[in-house]
Amino acid sequence: MENASSANHTPAYQTTPLHQYSAVQVHPVQTYPAKSAASAVTASKTASAGIFGFIVVSTGTMGANLNKVSAGEMTFGQAAGDSLAKGAMGGTAAACATAAATSLTNGGVAGLAVTLVAATGVSYMINRILS
Repeated sequence: MENASSANHTPAYQTTPLHQYSAVQVHPVQTYPAKSAASAVTASKTASAGIFGFIVVSTGTMGANLNKVSAGEMTFGQAAGDSLAKGAMGGTAAACATAAATSLTNGGVAGLAVTLVAATGVSYMINRILS
């Protein structure tokens, strides 16, 4: 008679579970969004705010300066130069304020307050330096 244990059973090397030797991870690794993605969004918002601030301030100043040109108080070249200079200051203030509000707050009333304070502070500093 043939050995009953070898005839009815598979060899031990075939029944040993191989998964017991693999590295089992008990706690999954938590991933966080890349920091550069957040920085790209902040840079995009900051650039957009700077461009928008430049456009709003320079066109508003040019409108006021055109009245002075019509009254003979300044030339068109002076009006354009003054408008561009003030637009650059306004764009810089808007960009700085947006960067501060984006990095320090999640928006809302706090974001508005930081934007107003930062824009006012940057505008004051630029005017103080230039005058």
